[in-house]
Amino acid sequence: MRAHNLKRSALCLLLALLTGCSSAVSQERPRSPESQILLCESTPEALLASGDLRGADLRDLDLSGLEDTLFASDFDTNTQWPEALPRDFDPARLLELGRDPGLGLRALHEQGITGRGVGVAIIDQALPTGHREYGDRLRLYQAYHNAAGEAASMHGPAVASIALGSGVGVAPEALLYFIADDLGAGEGEDFARDLTYYAQDVDRLVALNETLPEGEKIRVISMSVGWMPEDRGAEELEAAIARAREAGIAVVCVNSRDPLLELWMGMGRRCYGSYNNRADLRPGAFWEENLYAGDYRGGDGSLLLVPMDRRTLASPAGEDAYAYFAEGGMSWVCPYVAGLYALACQVKPEVTYEEFLAAAQATARPVSVWRGGETEYPYGRAVDPAALLEALSPSGGGGGPA
Repeated sequence: MRAHNLKRSALCLLLALLTGCSSAVSQERPRSPESQILLCESTPEALLASGDLRGADLRDLDLSGLEDTLFASDFDTNTQWPEALPRDFDPARLLELGRDPGLGLRALHEQGITGRGVGVAIIDQALPTGHREYGDRLRLYQAYHNAAGEAASMHGPAVASIALGSGVGVAPEALLYFIADDLGAGEGEDFARDLTYYAQDVDRLVALNETLPEGEKIRVISMSVGWMPEDRGAEELEAAIARAREAGIAVVCVNSRDPLLELWMGMGRRCYGSYNNRADLRPGAFWEENLYAGDYRGGDGSLLLVPMDRRTLASPAGEDAYAYFAEGGMSWVCPYVAGLYALACQVKPEVTYEEFLAAAQATARPVSVWRGGETEYPYGRAVDPAALLEALSPSGGGGGPA
């Protein structure tokens, strides 16, 4: 799933589209298609084993002895819990803590640094267009190929809300331009990965941007996808990315071979900790064991870290629905970085991505973790948005709305 390490859902979702859809859907300020989410038959025990409790009815179970399992599970605002829960497991509190994008961003939002007037484009899976986190700022939605026949996905609303969600996002007043598309053709065993579609989508966004007025232009494209040079369509996608950058649009994706992107990584936090508190920061769940084994590429402390694990994000289960993901992946990192760049564009409209990256490197703060009380493991530097924006601010005395 898009270079993303989230657990596969055993909670099958059937997204029933109740409105017509052509092979390519394009509309401005679109209205969300109505959809039903029907649960495939699965026992509560099987759902617990899967680690995916979104939409699950667990009311008849005694979960009091399953603390470790529950803290490692995904769930949502539709999950129904029993009375018998571990004493320290509080799903409502986890959901609330996960809404905060962290790194002091809410304090910046209160100062008016919100990404207002900056366009963020995302290429991903199908999007439920009416979610409260971004629906009122969705300026364009297009869907192509199989994605045109889907009402929603888990991935689309999650990445959109990370970048610019009004309550959980990095840039809560940025404008959203979204293209839903496929990463190849075919179904099941016949699926063949092909990045050509994404290359075409990047070119569509570049062409669109030429028509947009100032104050609505796209400044960054986020794609939660990675690839190898030999993948079909890789050459075309990399050429399209180069054209976008030449046109003044930054592109953020999962590419460790690109010097503009290789430094970014996601991190975690204590279960009830805060990304605003450095003492609560922890290695990312998907790479933590690699750190201790000496196989983590950021062991030299060079990587730039942003929140990834234990996030509460927009869910396709309803316009007011949210899902809590115990473990994230690089899919969550890309839109976070795109949101940060949107804030930088507000503070300094003429900023380039290269300037933004240099400022992030210069202002990030080192983090490490002790294991066994004996060994310290440096694992990167946590981005400091306030210091980053201050470094970019024309006054040099603290970022503020442009």
